[in-house]
Amino acid sequence: MAETISKQRLLEQERASHAYDAVVKAKGKKDKELKSLARSAPASIQSNGLGQTLAFWKAKNEEHHLALYHALSGWLKKQLHIDENRDLLEWIATTADSLQYRQATAEALAYLNWYKRFAEAELKE
Repeated sequence: MAETISKQRLLEQERASHAYDAVVKAKGKKDKELKSLARSAPASIQSNGLGQTLAFWKAKNEEHHLALYHALSGWLKKQLHIDENRDLLEWIATTADSLQYRQATAEALAYLNWYKRFAEAELKE
C-alpha cells in the first residue's frame, strides 16, 4: 500500500516536473495565447477527443499550439512507451486500441492539470 502511494506521488512529481519545464521552455511564445489554450485544453479533449484535439493543434501550426502539442506529445510518448521518433497522432490513428486510447486520454488530462497551473503561474497576460 505504501509503495503504491509512493509510486503515485512519484508519477505526480514527474508530471509536474515535465509540465513545468515545458511551460518555462515555451515562455515568450505568445504567452497570453498559450495560457488561454492551456486553460481550455482539458475541455477540448473531453468534448472533442484526444486525437481530434491534437490534430487541431497541429493543423493550426501556431507557436502556442505547437508548444502545447509537443509538450503533451512528449509526455504521452514517454508514459505509454511509444517510440520517441514516432508521431503521436500516427500512433493514435494506426496503432492504439481503445484501452490505450483511453489511457492516453486519462494521462493527457492528468498532465494538463499541471501544465495549466504552471502556465497560469509563469506566463504573462
